[in-house]
Amino acid sequence: MRRGGSVASQGVAEAKTSVLRIFLVIYLTGLLLCAFDLADGKLFLGDIDDLMREIQIRQLMSPAGDWWGLTLPMISMPEAYVSPWSRLVDLPYLLIARLLSPVFSPDRALLTAFLIWPPVMLAVYSLLGASVIARTTTFRSVLDGLLLIAATILMLFALWEFVPGRIDHHNMQLVALMAITAGLARWDRAGGVMIGLGSVVSIAIALEGLPFVVLAFAGIVIAFVLKNSPALPVLRAASASMLISTGPLALALLGRSGSASTQCDAFSAPYIVLMIGCSAILLASSLIFHRAASWERLASIAVPAGCLMVIAGLLFPRCLAGPYWMIDPVSKHYWFDRIPQEQGLIYLVSNGELSLVLLVALLGVVIIAAIVAVLAAGRRGDLGLVMVTAVAAASLLLTIALIRYIRFPSAFVPLLLPFAYKHLKHPPGVWPQARLPVLACVGLLVATVAGLRLLMPATVKIYDAVDYMAFDECRSGDLSVLAQVPAGRIVAPQALSLQLAFTMPHGFSVAAVPFHRASPGMRRAFEALVSTDAEVRRKALEPFDYVAVCRFPLKTDVGTAPLYDALAAGLDWPGLVRLDTGPTNPFQLFRIDHVNLR
Repeated sequence: MRRGGSVASQGVAEAKTSVLRIFLVIYLTGLLLCAFDLADGKLFLGDIDDLMREIQIRQLMSPAGDWWGLTLPMISMPEAYVSPWSRLVDLPYLLIARLLSPVFSPDRALLTAFLIWPPVMLAVYSLLGASVIARTTTFRSVLDGLLLIAATILMLFALWEFVPGRIDHHNMQLVALMAITAGLARWDRAGGVMIGLGSVVSIAIALEGLPFVVLAFAGIVIAFVLKNSPALPVLRAASASMLISTGPLALALLGRSGSASTQCDAFSAPYIVLMIGCSAILLASSLIFHRAASWERLASIAVPAGCLMVIAGLLFPRCLAGPYWMIDPVSKHYWFDRIPQEQGLIYLVSNGELSLVLLVALLGVVIIAAIVAVLAAGRRGDLGLVMVTAVAAASLLLTIALIRYIRFPSAFVPLLLPFAYKHLKHPPGVWPQARLPVLACVGLLVATVAGLRLLMPATVKIYDAVDYMAFDECRSGDLSVLAQVPAGRIVAPQALSLQLAFTMPHGFSVAAVPFHRASPGMRRAFEALVSTDAEVRRKALEPFDYVAVCRFPLKTDVGTAPLYDALAAGLDWPGLVRLDTGPTNPFQLFRIDHVNLR
């Protein structure tokens, strides 16, 4: 008895050592890749989301900040702009800044928090990833270590989300989704808790992770219906943890009124109702029908879940149009349709951006090899590994349809590389022919990518005035004139508007920032700056006091955007009174004379 206990303890110790060893390789390699990204002083994945997140956190830390109040007063469309972004992401930066406040000034404390928290999240992400890999592969040689380093490098687009200063929500979302993946790999009661809590946190952060949450629970339900024994405790733990945690987290992040509100693009009543309802149905089925036939298990879930979906549709009909229902046709045409990440992989191929296409193709090769390897594992009953592979494959398919998902296959697919390599190197049992279908699929994949590139004509990008509005040419501009004029509402191109929202004095507001909830303000800005109809222009500018435009070094096609063309070239416009900003200053500010505006 004592000897058996000793063997078991030794096995647990070896497993912990293996996870620690893998964690160190992933984390240290990840830190080196992050340092490489920082070498030129500019984040490769850094974007306007980081700036908007900083605006939101600074507003929270201001005297007027309100934990449950997500209105950003520096944006007025002229309707108030209410952010859809979760306070859960703001919280760590707020706490770290508060802890550092006795040592640093408030501004320095916050900037330091921006540098500290992303690498901390990288450690959690690396530990979760290591737990997944340790369940599929053992590492004992130098070659094993090199293979693990290669897998980590393949995670580049995920790891660069954790670079110090990258404060968008994607890094915390990756941690939550990796917790789900690690829970699936465990395929036990503790794994179920990880799946449930990771799902709640992921949805509370943003809705991008919703497809993976649905897929994870769908896989567990299928396994439960097919009477896979380990699936029962997994389903119970996952559904119970979601049921218990959804309500308290909603109240903590949103308050009572926010939890009862309908926000189709963010964690709110529609999703709270569905999460609580679905988890209650799954938990009840797993408790009541755990000894029933497969068809009874299926009916006990499908019937009430279908009724819940119908009720949710009736309660929240606006959400049937999707999370971006508020984007009007003008904003969609001039802004949303021009965002590369909202396009599919074909867009990258047609624009000759082959580096990202090749990365997707390489991840595709890994997932093909992994699927062949996992088939054997599935026959042995290792459904956890099958589910991890399904999540990884789904993330790759989503990326092919929508480039914005690229960070997810970069996180999930490389976890399977060591397992796939070892399985194909030494195919077990009845699978010695595994190399042949993998090689055939790889050849087909390469031929497909090459064929698309050869057959599709390269697209020559022609920039117009609206494209120029997305460039901020006033980063070195002097905005001091804003301190010398009465506060008011400003209409400006979207890139300049975001910079103004970050730097302008209190009391000023901008009409348009390039985020979907600012669609009403963007519509007015585009109608004012692009429209050839004077009446449309006057109506668009009616609620505002100023127009601001940067001088642009390139000339646009005359007539494509009359007001913007003139102001960007440094010319005047009837009804806009130029305020003195300096002869060499790219920043131009005009007071609107509504009576004489043409």
